[in-house]
Amino acid sequence: MTKSELISRIKRLAKATHSQRTNKPVEPSKFPIVDKFPPIKDVLNDLFDFQYEAFLKDIQWVAPRPSTFRVVLVNDGKFYLMYDGTDEGKGLFTAQVEGKKYYLESLVDQQRASEALSRVLRYTKPEATEEKTEATPPESPAAEESPTAETPTTPEEPELETPPESPAA
Repeated sequence: MTKSELISRIKRLAKATHSQRTNKPVEPSKFPIVDKFPPIKDVLNDLFDFQYEAFLKDIQWVAPRPSTFRVVLVNDGKFYLMYDGTDEGKGLFTAQVEGKKYYLESLVDQQRASEALSRVLRYTKPEATEEKTEATPPESPAAEESPTAETPTTPEEPELETPPESPAA
């Protein structure tokens, strides 16, 4: 085998291998933001242990700088993810859950953020107030009572807590 045959064979194998990898159909995500901004998928996988699609209702891009995403949970709870740039090829994010910020490059903060999200997911979905008002019958007005001997018919002046000041001499 000559040098040129070896080079051509390596090129053919490289093209074949590369075409196999790139021809795989990319499955679109349930959330289009994840497709447009891939580092967010890694963060959600870390926070939800690769099961984030079952717990999320929507992901919205709410601010351009810093890139801020509102993540809506299935129980209508919300938390925010802020993109802080990259470090060694990995996207850095800050999560804000119930007003507290967690810097997700720290493993301790990442675990605390997961626990905070678990607390938010435990909350029940609030029911609409309209449904409650329609379900309960309206209260009937109380009948007016006639004055009795115990209650005076003329209103009294309210007693003053402090006596009026006397003019200075």
